[in-house]
Amino acid sequence: MPSRVDLAKIHIAKKELGLGERAYRGLLRRRYEKASAADLSPRQASDLINHFRRLGWQPRPGRTPRRAASFGQRRKIVGLWNELASKGEVRHPGGQSLEHFIAHLTGKPGLSNLQVREASKVIEALKSWAERASAI
Repeated sequence: MPSRVDLAKIHIAKKELGLGERAYRGLLRRRYEKASAADLSPRQASDLINHFRRLGWQPRPGRTPRRAASFGQRRKIVGLWNELASKGEVRHPGGQSLEHFIAHLTGKPGLSNLQVREASKVIEALKSWAERASAI
């Protein structure tokens, strides 16, 4: 199965090249004997992206889709922070300190600006902190 990034590139290229659904599905069937891009192997997806480039499609820098951190991730971050604060591990347990911690770790100004990957990084850092605190 292709990566989400490759699938996004394929669908962006399809749209920007003006391929209709029928032409696009026909291309998938002729070249790869597949009905959907999701059924392609990673190598086939790469080949299709290169085919679209040969047809004139040029990916724009920064077009990789990025997802904002989920509500669950943000809730987990706050929960871990509060847990550390309740154990006395955080000097200043307020929200402003959490925002500063996040900015220091990710370079992003606060919880609401995090992407999925950055939120995961913050969660893992807080979990490691909690483990170190428990080991003492």
